[in-house]
Amino acid sequence: APGDRPNENYARELLELHTLGVHGGYTQQDVMEMARALSGWTVRSRREVVFGLGKVEFHPEWHDDGEKHILGRVIPAGLGSRDLDAVLDLISLHPSTAHHLATKLCRRFIADDPPAAAVDRVASTFVSSRGNIAGTLRALFATPEFMRVRRTKLKRPFHFVVSALRATDARTDGGPALHEMLRRMGHAPYQYPTPDGYADDETSWLGTLLWRWNFAAALAGNRLAGTHLEPAAVRSTLGGEAGLRAHILARRPTVAEREILAAAPDSLPLLLASPAFQRY
Repeated sequence: APGDRPNENYARELLELHTLGVHGGYTQQDVMEMARALSGWTVRSRREVVFGLGKVEFHPEWHDDGEKHILGRVIPAGLGSRDLDAVLDLISLHPSTAHHLATKLCRRFIADDPPAAAVDRVASTFVSSRGNIAGTLRALFATPEFMRVRRTKLKRPFHFVVSALRATDARTDGGPALHEMLRRMGHAPYQYPTPDGYADDETSWLGTLLWRWNFAAALAGNRLAGTHLEPAAVRSTLGGEAGLRAHILARRPTVAEREILAAAPDSLPLLLASPAFQRY
């Protein structure tokens, strides 16, 4: 209706979280104009339909088809649903988008505080390749900063759990017991309340260490309902205790680690709970 204003929520999320980033240089006016460009798009809800639930569709009668000014560019009137294409073309390869995504990638694969030189190189490749993710990742993995890092990132709980299951050749139904462990670690799938998602830095997860240790003990002791492993078979496959230690730690144990492991009645839970296995 005349005078109605479109909801700015998704426009703000698109700019702040998924493309340019919170410091990407957009203004409140850009958010308002972006909301106009996105007007008319909706998702079928259960209240409206029986069939096609969740289908994304465009309603031209709900769309503001006037001229828009976004990030210094003009999107002409009369484009209809193509406003969305124009918006995506504008923001997907924006320099701020490249820097924002490069920072997130370098934080994920290099360090919580990613080095500026690596971020710049990855951002440059993202733009020059027109957003080719494979090429962008190749550029990241070729940086000297990535080649030098070892065990700098604390695994998030989900990654820790999955890597423990893989390392021990465990069989699991992925059922309630496993989900409960992840919930207690603060990393239950699909449960984060805001669209920015679970944090990818060490500080946010240090409070989960006790439940990580509990999980390691439960897994190694076959006390996790729906999950089972054969510790003796794993040791045999890996060539004995020395092979198991090298496999879990991804290196030979240090002198201090050998002393601790030698005093333990079962080394497997200690290996899974060790600082070395908590990081990648």
